[in-house]
Amino acid sequence: MLKQRYFWSCVGATIVAGIAASAPSGGDSAPPAKGAPRGVRVAECIVKLLDEVVLSSERPGVLDNIEVREGATVGEGQLLAGLKDDLARASLAVAEAEAESDVDIRFAQAASGVAHLEHERMVQANSRIRQTIPEIEVEKARLAAVKTDLEIEKATQTRKIHMLKRDEAAVQLKTYRIEAPFEGFITKVHFSKGASVKQGDPIIELVSTKKVRVEGEVRVADLGAVRPGSKVSVQLEGADIPAEMKKNTYPGKIMFVDVKSAVLVNTVRVWAEVDNLENSLRGGLNATMTVLPPPGDGSP
Repeated sequence: MLKQRYFWSCVGATIVAGIAASAPSGGDSAPPAKGAPRGVRVAECIVKLLDEVVLSSERPGVLDNIEVREGATVGEGQLLAGLKDDLARASLAVAEAEAESDVDIRFAQAASGVAHLEHERMVQANSRIRQTIPEIEVEKARLAAVKTDLEIEKATQTRKIHMLKRDEAAVQLKTYRIEAPFEGFITKVHFSKGASVKQGDPIIELVSTKKVRVEGEVRVADLGAVRPGSKVSVQLEGADIPAEMKKNTYPGKIMFVDVKSAVLVNTVRVWAEVDNLENSLRGGLNATMTVLPPPGDGSP
């Protein structure tokens, strides 16, 4: 009987040990290796691209120029491609000429001066000798002066409309340009100069190289030390990563902590925005992320 109890006790211990060994890693609070930063260690993270866009044209047209090639690094606001825009430029030139002209305003002001002077002279003449000029003629002169005042207002309003149309034409001209929304790396160019494109056709693919997203799973028990804004240190891992690259550390900070935990394993998805020093961090690589304690934390 004692032998049977001993046997089943050994079997139970073996099963418990096996379950513990196969449990998901998630966050790891074990002491870090010598020289590594202290904090919550999150293993088996994956590097993802933070900003990745497919750029297209806002209008149909013919590509007049492609300013970049695949593999080029571009700055924010840099011109990448453009459609033929001769008609749009001509429309803008006409709108600018109309907006600059104030002839109608100056003519209305001059006409108003004459009309008001004529009315004043009639009033003065009647004040010296009564009924020199019939009242109906004086009233017509007054209405003519009022009309010229309204002509000034109309001319002023018309010029404002011309200026708005000029601004509209300038905005329309910009839709013929494709510019980089952020600093990045050209991964794909779909068309060449002279190609006809429709609105929404993918033309250039751009990814950010300045920062990347490192995503992993943290144990629920470690969430007290992991919150948005927490600083992190990231290192690449994997058999194919050169030893020298594994020594490099990349700073960043936690940007997202999920409000749900993964079923059964009690882990929470988090991701950090990490500085991509020397463009070493590439989408799809594996990494280890250490969530650092806040400054002044006296934990060992």
